[in-house]
Amino acid sequence: MSIMILAAVLVVLGCWIVILRMGYQYEKNWTKNFELEISFSQEQAGEGDTLWLYEVITNNKEMTLPAISVKFKTSKFLTFEDLDSGSVSDYFYRNDVISVRGYEQVRRKLRLKCARRGIYSIREAELIGRDYFLQRTYLEKKEVEAGLIVYPSFVGIEKILPLFQKSYGDMRTTVPMFEDPFEYVGVREYFPGDRMNRIHWKASAKTGNWQVKTSAYKAGEPALILLNLGSPGNFINQTAMEENIRIAYSLVHFLDRRGLKTMLVANGSEGFRLQGSGKGYMAQVRRKLAGVTYETQIQSGVGMLQRERDNLAEHVHLFFVSSQGKPEIQQELADILHRGVSVTWVAVTAGGEDDTRQLLPALEPCIYRWKA
Repeated sequence: MSIMILAAVLVVLGCWIVILRMGYQYEKNWTKNFELEISFSQEQAGEGDTLWLYEVITNNKEMTLPAISVKFKTSKFLTFEDLDSGSVSDYFYRNDVISVRGYEQVRRKLRLKCARRGIYSIREAELIGRDYFLQRTYLEKKEVEAGLIVYPSFVGIEKILPLFQKSYGDMRTTVPMFEDPFEYVGVREYFPGDRMNRIHWKASAKTGNWQVKTSAYKAGEPALILLNLGSPGNFINQTAMEENIRIAYSLVHFLDRRGLKTMLVANGSEGFRLQGSGKGYMAQVRRKLAGVTYETQIQSGVGMLQRERDNLAEHVHLFFVSSQGKPEIQQELADILHRGVSVTWVAVTAGGEDDTRQLLPALEPCIYRWKA
């Protein structure tokens, strides 16, 4: 009997030694020759687009890793379709558990949607390993490099066209930078809002798409778009601010498609001033609008108008995109109108906050109320 007990003790002791040895070997070697790569399927996307996040795990050693958890955080505005292995607060925390055999590479892809424009990155991931008996847990941090720029989306054409029907006519008659109807220079793709008498029928038949005659543009001042990212009231109205950004982007795009130069000025935390036209200019606009924020250090809308007021050329058209409409802002706009400058104020409202209920009579012809 005592021999059997001794044998059992020896067996248990031997197993315990094996377990300790395996645990020691795991702790010592589990991250050796182990690689982790995280990347987005594309570096740039638009607001509302769907893309993939890739994980590539490579175990370049013989030892099997029975349970590896890859944990990282991204913005809550990158929404994953599968929420079973993640949690959402101010950030989205992703946490996936997999098993990796020796000399095995595991590839995973996670489908996500870009819910809001912004500049996003993943710089660090946590590896959480469990030993063969799932008794002990080990933690290791890995540097990764995954970046994504999400551009703002365009507003619907059914909403932007009425804005131009209100302001575009004034721009044609007061700003000497629009088409000279007597100097035809070529054709371009049709864009909603183009006049039917400008369609080039032969070119349209040849290409299969509507083509429009283009004329030489006269020299003149660019349209000025002021993007005021100050909220009405005491709290930040994110819905209104994001819609302001989309409108500013759509204005620049609409005018650029017609070969017109624009100057875009924003007063967010990452405020900027850009001027130009063409593909390179539009790329700059998208990049800047993707990164602009409005949480802190925003110049007031009044200060923005005052800074631009003395530099406004007589023939410029001013688009003022602003949810703020405090009396001092309205007075600045009225003074600019009094100087003979053509103005369109795009006043965005959301959530019941509206600074334009009491409006100076002089501003009634130039205001365009926009509900987000």
